[in-house]
Amino acid sequence: MVTYAELISAHPQKWKDAADDWAALAKYALNAANDVREQGAKPLADNWADEVGAAAAGDFVKLADQLESAYDLLLSVKMVMEGMHSSLETAMSTACQITDLSRAHDLPLGDDGMPLQCPAPNAGADTQQAYNDIVALRAHALRQATEADEKTAAELYRLAGMVGISDPEKALKEQNRASHVEMDILAAEIPKPNTDPAAVRAWWNGLSEKQQYDMMRAEPVKLAQLDGIPESTKREMRGTDGKFDRVKMVEYALENWNQEDPVDFGNNCTNFVSNALAHSGMQEKTSFWAGTRGDDTWMKGNPTGIPLPGFEQVDRSLGHSKTWAGAENQKSFMLKHGGEEIDRSQARPGDIIYYDQAGPNDGLQKGAAHHAAIVTGVMPDGEIKYTQHSDPYQNASLQGRLPAVEKGEGQQRVRIVRPHPDWY
Repeated sequence: MVTYAELISAHPQKWKDAADDWAALAKYALNAANDVREQGAKPLADNWADEVGAAAAGDFVKLADQLESAYDLLLSVKMVMEGMHSSLETAMSTACQITDLSRAHDLPLGDDGMPLQCPAPNAGADTQQAYNDIVALRAHALRQATEADEKTAAELYRLAGMVGISDPEKALKEQNRASHVEMDILAAEIPKPNTDPAAVRAWWNGLSEKQQYDMMRAEPVKLAQLDGIPESTKREMRGTDGKFDRVKMVEYALENWNQEDPVDFGNNCTNFVSNALAHSGMQEKTSFWAGTRGDDTWMKGNPTGIPLPGFEQVDRSLGHSKTWAGAENQKSFMLKHGGEEIDRSQARPGDIIYYDQAGPNDGLQKGAAHHAAIVTGVMPDGEIKYTQHSDPYQNASLQGRLPAVEKGEGQQRVRIVRPHPDWY
């Protein structure tokens, strides 16, 4: 259990500096892996076709795989350390709020962070509330710091045992796990749902503007469920234009990322995004005359559901507009109807990620979007977490997974679109 004295003497910046060092190492490993493939394995495979050449090329491939695996593992360590850094910073902000409350209401603190005495019987309601807030905030800060410490130690110890992994697929799974650990550490920063609203308000007010902004981008669903968070903050997270609820969109994605869809298009990534938008309150754009066959609609029609052999795909297509389950069509539609393309640094939960094919790939049209996902969290350092269907991933790291996507499918242009529906 982390003590109050340990908390207030912590050095969060050391964790940030360490995270930056591990991120630099990860980038170095990835660049080296790409260089080995492009300058070693590929030229050998192209120009030295005999058995000796094949063996040499194979050695280069193994080395590249080791370096790529190292990238995923190093990035995993960075994520965990970033989580610890953020958690310590907000816990220390809570400790500062405790100090401010104690001074403002003449409630001296002991070394353990508890008021040395209860308020006098004739103390005002404000003083009693301040005492209650101090007790609640202290308990939250110590629980948060302890949970972060334990999760960080356990995950770093576990990752230390993974240094021998040379299979990029296995290493990528470890990275996905670390991404969830980072999110778990951040989630512990938020008071539990049954916390006294006054204590929640005191916690929120004790955060800096940047910490509040970071928390809104990292955990909008949990924040929106708390009594004591300002309504203006909740409105901002949900979307100020009131056209659809971005928090509900994220909540749907996090709850349904691995659920079977009622209608299966084979690749359901864009269908999943449309379902999330519909769940969040976005109204369909319909056409009385053209229906789902219209060029400018976003809607579901009425599939017959008749299970005739070979008819299922036609039925699905007739029952949904081209923009409902097609990534390129949906992206173009959203941009045409009020949506804006957002720089990665400005992404926030409820934005849509599209992968445009930028490099050669015989199976994908160059310049067109072929995949869609939902931004479900943005870390304080700007790392984007996304959730998708087909293949299902929850809160995966865009930075962490993109190299694997490009290795398999060629260079990608990642485009982030923020819908602003203008048809209602």
